[in-house]
Amino acid sequence: MDMDQNVNGGGGEPTEYAWRFGAAASPALEAARSQSIRALVYRVYDCLDRSKSDDARPVAPLGHGDPAAFACFRAAPAATGAVVAAAASAEHNSYAPAAGLAEACRAVAAHLSRELPYEVSAADVVLTAGCNHAVEIMMSVLASPGANVLLPRPGYPLYASRAALSGLEFRYFDLLPDREWEVDLAAVEALADRNTVAIVIVNPNNPCGCVYSRQHLSQIAETARKLGIMVINDEVYDHFAFGSKPFVPMGVFGGIAPVMTLGGISKRWMVPGWRLGWIAATDPNGILRKKKIMESIIDYRAISVDPVTFVQAALPEILANTDEAFFANALSVVREAAEICYEKLKEIECITCPHKPEGSMFVMAKLDLSFLDGIEDDIDFCSKLAKEESVVICPGSGLGMKNWLRITFAVDPKLLEDGLERTKSFCHRHRWLYPQIGELLRGEATGAPRWRFTRACEDGPLASAGPRSIRAVLNRVIASVDAAGPRPVLPLGNGDPTASACFRTAIEAEDAVVDALRSGAYNGYSLTVGILAARRGVFLICIFGNLSAIAEYLSRDLPYELSADDIYLTSGCVQAIEVMISVLAQPGSNILLPRPGFPFYESRTTFSNLEARYFNLIPERGWEVDLEGVQAIADENTVAIVVVNPSNPCGSVYSYDHLAKIAETARKLGLMIIADEVYDHLAFGNKPFIPMGVFGETVPVITLGSISKRWLVPGWRLGWIATCDPNGILKEAKVNQSIENYSNISTDPATFVQGAIPQIIANTKEDYFNKILDLLRNTADLCYDKIKYIRGITCPHKPEGAMFAMVKLDLCYLDGLHDDIEFCCMLAKEESVIVLPGSALGMKNWIRITFAIDIPSLEDALERIKSFCQRHRKLEA
Repeated sequence: MDMDQNVNGGGGEPTEYAWRFGAAASPALEAARSQSIRALVYRVYDCLDRSKSDDARPVAPLGHGDPAAFACFRAAPAATGAVVAAAASAEHNSYAPAAGLAEACRAVAAHLSRELPYEVSAADVVLTAGCNHAVEIMMSVLASPGANVLLPRPGYPLYASRAALSGLEFRYFDLLPDREWEVDLAAVEALADRNTVAIVIVNPNNPCGCVYSRQHLSQIAETARKLGIMVINDEVYDHFAFGSKPFVPMGVFGGIAPVMTLGGISKRWMVPGWRLGWIAATDPNGILRKKKIMESIIDYRAISVDPVTFVQAALPEILANTDEAFFANALSVVREAAEICYEKLKEIECITCPHKPEGSMFVMAKLDLSFLDGIEDDIDFCSKLAKEESVVICPGSGLGMKNWLRITFAVDPKLLEDGLERTKSFCHRHRWLYPQIGELLRGEATGAPRWRFTRACEDGPLASAGPRSIRAVLNRVIASVDAAGPRPVLPLGNGDPTASACFRTAIEAEDAVVDALRSGAYNGYSLTVGILAARRGVFLICIFGNLSAIAEYLSRDLPYELSADDIYLTSGCVQAIEVMISVLAQPGSNILLPRPGFPFYESRTTFSNLEARYFNLIPERGWEVDLEGVQAIADENTVAIVVVNPSNPCGSVYSYDHLAKIAETARKLGLMIIADEVYDHLAFGNKPFIPMGVFGETVPVITLGSISKRWLVPGWRLGWIATCDPNGILKEAKVNQSIENYSNISTDPATFVQGAIPQIIANTKEDYFNKILDLLRNTADLCYDKIKYIRGITCPHKPEGAMFAMVKLDLCYLDGLHDDIEFCCMLAKEESVIVLPGSALGMKNWIRITFAIDIPSLEDALERIKSFCQRHRKLEA
């Protein structure tokens, strides 16, 4: 490509640049988005007629399963108290282990074991950011070439969406309405083949409202055993059974077939916005562990998002101390609402409910169009109902059942009754005068099972992506520590300063989260970022103010204004990376990544089959970008360049001039810039922090950020994507639409943290930030000065930002140490000091040292490193 073909020849109107990132939307992502309940329900919300100034009726939200907005479904006081206490303690602001806090995993294991004929251990449990995240993990882990999974119809569409995005084939088996929505087991056996790896069961059922009997669950398990497949049992509505059949966990039959149980606190505790779920291997024969399924789940968690750490910390108390009277009251209200719904539907001639709901919060009802005039299908019915009656119902098409409806009855009983009366009026108004005219117009295996899901963990990108993460490499180093050693372990390997008391978050931030929790206003789901059509809906929490707060926060440093439409909230910055890599992944495309760099980018590109190409950061030039190298590796398939500033892992801060050169290079190449600014404003050297978005008029910039680092709360998991693009290039190329599409099938940040954002940003005092910068400046100086006197390691550039220094190993001075990984493992074993091998960052025989730790511990650690290097020095050196 001619490097100057995009450049304006001087004067006049700017030239139209040949931006290479195109539409950025993949067919799989578009299909996944269109299948999501969110997308369908928001489409219905868009039909609400807001011009009716004389219509004082509230919106009746019968389309979405979020009861938390109603006073009759308030969260358990014990749960709220536990989370408030954990947040206020300031002991749980940091990252958690990949599987989750050990005490929380133990609590879930004990909680599940109460109803099983065997014990579940903490090692069988992995915590997730809600049950949606658990679905994402399982579909991703099972995706291997040619594999397929069996899904129920009707069913929760996120399974199909995540399977489609992972390249996992899905096949539908029917639930039988005339048999109380039981699984058609004959169809399951007919659908399965040698490439089938799992069957998904939802019990109690969303969307049908049925509860499966012990006998039927046993039959499902036997069928799975015959086919050699695992059962993925979605029990997010566990114990929401209020009919004649009690809830029986599928794990009871784990001895027949291995069962993966997905669950969470969202529904039973009425807190879907808290985003805490789990995956549990309910498998007493250990088949899943032998087949490395659990190992693969941990690998995926290493390149995925985490649940909020202080919610994890509160989980043992939540599970142990919630009063049974709370659950009994909630069931009583839901039972009453289900009765109202079923009886009211009987009065509507064109709607038939084949089975009285006995569990969860939903009922499936059949729409008989032969009774209706001018209604084309279920989507048309729901759209016109919303417009004329302000009643929102979910079309069955989104659940695999055209001309059916899913109705949520977990709303205030009076509003439910009102909504169904309005639905009845709507149907009466649109009825055919002559309904009869409308009708006229209108093989079993034997012996031991051969489990088929084994290769899911042996093939595919996850096998290589997971082990390359910082978590995985550090775990290897930490495993070398002598547990019997007398000295404390000193962690200079991970970027989580919150273990040191001197790096506590701002009191204003803690107060804001506690206030949001205590208000009870943020226990429900939040809106998909960017869709604001449902602001009148009583069940949704409008986070427009939070988006505006972040837009205003970022705009302070830009020469133009960002709006709420430019902001997308994420579960920390790692999810922002996941979203952008997934959005850009198209066949044949590549992305330019820095070396050394944050390995999560490499892990996600590997997993998404997006080619990664590396440009060097130059240590002798303050770790600046090698712009000539960038131009040499870019081609017509390059879509973006990633710039991390302030830099992890280098500790550098780029000057205005260097950022301008990067922007100009990206413009010439037709690339967007992904600016990772998670360490924004953590600059304490001679150069101030300059956002890449300052150059948004030169080149489109996607800014990734978070409250994790500046506010020292990595465990709160709240980040963002901001489109810094005043020329609207990203919108024209449909990048914004693709981000929104991905958000529809992804997990959300905890709603109460979202709700606290305006207060966090507005109330945190500059004195707090200045204090943190002074601390980092002092520890960075100490680190740099001490390293000068350690023969065997060299720091080429004094850190000026972030929390890290890149240090070169001079192995010629060290005896018996072959590379950086051996150095780090031996250092951990002999000195109980953890540093990160540079190999994890693309720089063999370098190490990354974290200096965001209290000064006495940092001094002690550096002295131990000095002793280690002296002990291993070559005599001839």
